[in-house]
Amino acid sequence: MTGPVRPRSDAVVTDAPTDSASIPDPRRPLGTRPPKVVFPGFDGLRAIAALLVVVVHTSFPAGFTTSSGFGPYTARGEAGVAVFFLISGFLLYRPFVAALLAGVPAAAAPGYLVRRFMRIVPLYWVALAVTLNVVSDDRVGVHGLAGIFQTAFFLQGYQDHWAIQGLTQAWTLDIEVAFYLAVPVYAWLLGRRRRSPEAQVRVELAALAVTFLAAKVIHFLVIPSRQAWMSGWNAWLPVWWDLFAMGMALAVVSARYAQLGRQPRWAGLPGSGTACWAVAALIYWVASRHAGLPLVPIFDPDRAQDMNRHLLYGLFGFFLLLPAVFGRQDRGAVRPLLASRPLAFLGAISYGIYLWHSTVIDLVLEHSGWRLWKIPYAPFLAIVVVLTVAVATATHHLIERPCIRLSHGWARRADAWVARRRGRVGPGAGTAPGGGGAQPQGPIGVFPGVVPGARAAVAVAGVPGDSPTVPLLTGSAARPGGRQRPAGAGAAEADAREAAEGWVPRAWRGQPGVASGADRPARPDPARPSPDRPPRPDPDRPSRPSTDSPSGPGLDGLEWIGPGGRPESGGAERGPAGRA
Repeated sequence: MTGPVRPRSDAVVTDAPTDSASIPDPRRPLGTRPPKVVFPGFDGLRAIAALLVVVVHTSFPAGFTTSSGFGPYTARGEAGVAVFFLISGFLLYRPFVAALLAGVPAAAAPGYLVRRFMRIVPLYWVALAVTLNVVSDDRVGVHGLAGIFQTAFFLQGYQDHWAIQGLTQAWTLDIEVAFYLAVPVYAWLLGRRRRSPEAQVRVELAALAVTFLAAKVIHFLVIPSRQAWMSGWNAWLPVWWDLFAMGMALAVVSARYAQLGRQPRWAGLPGSGTACWAVAALIYWVASRHAGLPLVPIFDPDRAQDMNRHLLYGLFGFFLLLPAVFGRQDRGAVRPLLASRPLAFLGAISYGIYLWHSTVIDLVLEHSGWRLWKIPYAPFLAIVVVLTVAVATATHHLIERPCIRLSHGWARRADAWVARRRGRVGPGAGTAPGGGGAQPQGPIGVFPGVVPGARAAVAVAGVPGDSPTVPLLTGSAARPGGRQRPAGAGAAEADAREAAEGWVPRAWRGQPGVASGADRPARPDPARPSPDRPPRPDPDRPSRPSTDSPSGPGLDGLEWIGPGGRPESGGAERGPAGRA
């Protein structure tokens, strides 16, 4: 019996189920499915991005931006949007590229899209409906039925005269939704040919470099345009692709280092996280003081202003993310700070903060009696933050979390339906024993750098589409010392039967739907025939290699589970048929 695997990768390897898994294509040989990876610092990054957006939207109506010496720094809080885009580029693309590097199928698009829909749309619709009913029309409104359609389906940013209606900050969601739709298509294009991991990394980075430069060229060309159909160019995904591409490049490098079981040398140096944030702070200072950007949040930029803004905001977000992607998360000052309870809590509700803060600002301005441009900034900011966090917390528990839980089952059903339509598997094929909950795939590991007592609500980047419909292990890959059995018709049923009778991979132990402890039936005596298990001679009984054998159970992370849910110890004659 072996202890937990401790990879030297850039994040936490976990057995927590994530999203939903793709159903394998039997026509493609399967590699080793990469482990699910948890990045504890990403909730902290979300919290920072959301608070930056709140700062820029409160400082301007208070008059602080234009009257204070710190105004240029609060005005550049709009860089929080760029941080959100880099986070999306990293977390959404990493599962796809990890699957490509491992040579296994990535997620089916229907399940992925179901999860994305349930993640952002229900809460957005609630926030939009509430805002339109509680905020006066002179502050926020929609342009009739057409305006409701435009704002409800993320179209309001594509024309200038549509933009200022509903939740005015939601134009960024237009870009996010476009990116959600583009990710599986982009991954499919780069995964059409099977390549070695080294070749795939080269192709990935080259494609990102080309698309990054293409986005810059498109951005440069559309800025001065006055064509009516191009009036909403600022909400086009190609214009913002450069920021997503920077996060995707981090995803490619992170997935490759994780596959190799190591991390960049610089990430292990003392103070590496602090150095990254010092560079990010320097870039923020340049953007605030030396980039020539206006202090007002809405302006018509010229080419130099907007190109500089994208470049500086992208670099700021890039260096802000680096410590959360690479390095031990319990070392230094920056990484534990990102994983701390306060930032983890704010990051978990960051989407609600982003959606509700403008509504709270409008209501405070409407009912406080404060005069626009002459508002004491510190109490104004404190009131807005407290009220926004309260509303975001409530809607997180009442709307976001239930919708996310629902999305897991719906995504699995969508993936299974697509697989059946394509003739890949029959209904229920390959379902893990019990079928009660998502079962993890890949190695189980413990990250040595998790902050003790840290909040469990962390960003997860697993192979997209994890579900109970996972391929069951067969033959020697399925159990230590087991007999070779070709994976074919009946293999999955045989494995499921063996699991139900007392043998399960260690990766499934303790998971929902897998019997353990008192609820696990005792394995039948092999000397007694049963209707579903004919007796077999002793020479055919598989032997269990010793734990010190080079081919022992530690290599594939499996162990025998005896009656009562405890690992069996000692003896070379152990097998799924019973104890010797």
